[in-house]
Amino acid sequence: MSHSEDRHLDFVLKHYKEGAFDTQKAIGRFKAANRVKPMPRRRWNPVIYPMSAAAALLIGVFLFMHSGSRQWTEISADASQQEFMLPDGTCVTLAQGSVLSYRMKDERRVKMEGKVFFDVARDEARPFEVDADGAFVRVLGTEFMVEESEGNDVNVYVAEGKVLFARNSRAEGVILTEGMGASLDSGASVPVVVEKADANSIAWQRGTFIFDHTPLKDVLDCLSDYYHVSFAATDLSKRLSGEFRTDDLDLIIELIESALDVTIIRRWNH
Repeated sequence: MSHSEDRHLDFVLKHYKEGAFDTQKAIGRFKAANRVKPMPRRRWNPVIYPMSAAAALLIGVFLFMHSGSRQWTEISADASQQEFMLPDGTCVTLAQGSVLSYRMKDERRVKMEGKVFFDVARDEARPFEVDADGAFVRVLGTEFMVEESEGNDVNVYVAEGKVLFARNSRAEGVILTEGMGASLDSGASVPVVVEKADANSIAWQRGTFIFDHTPLKDVLDCLSDYYHVSFAATDLSKRLSGEFRTDDLDLIIELIESALDVTIIRRWNH
């Protein structure tokens, strides 16, 4: 089995979520393409049935990932964060409300709106290119996030590897490596580099906050941006180190109060 096939299988087994594609339609297309005749109705063997269902799921995933290579194919995360595997083996995580279109025949190119985290499969012969509202990113194989913010600004954060970030494919750009970030304002021609960017900009995808001797004020600002809650504390001079899961705000507050001996007050934003 090839490396790309391994990535596809791992994705199916670990990350499949119901509703990411229409399995029944995919199986129908598979049968039509291969002239599969309907089998006569018979009683299912209880041992064979789970295997058959898994096989149908794999067929559906394969067709979903390999269809539309000659044209733009659109995927989206309407109600919640969604993860997809592209035909080249690249994993993409779309934040809620984000949209991505891809084309994967002779090139690896995507267009996006919103916030997307990319884990790009390496292919030196075909660089991976991202177009995001007047900004351009090119990579060979790496992990990074592209976010369109208010005012049509575009932010990039690199978790691993190296990327080129520019206004377009012909414009002057900047090279970003692991831990670096950059922002391209709507009216600017060259991105502004942040040498040590905030690693918590990808907390939504990673599922954890990471703080390293971080001032409590900065910690609370980070939590406020993520949960849309305002915070106050009895002593903002304290500093915090540690990792915290993003799925339990109550536990995060409890742990911070206990570790730093402070009281934190929160006010939900409307």
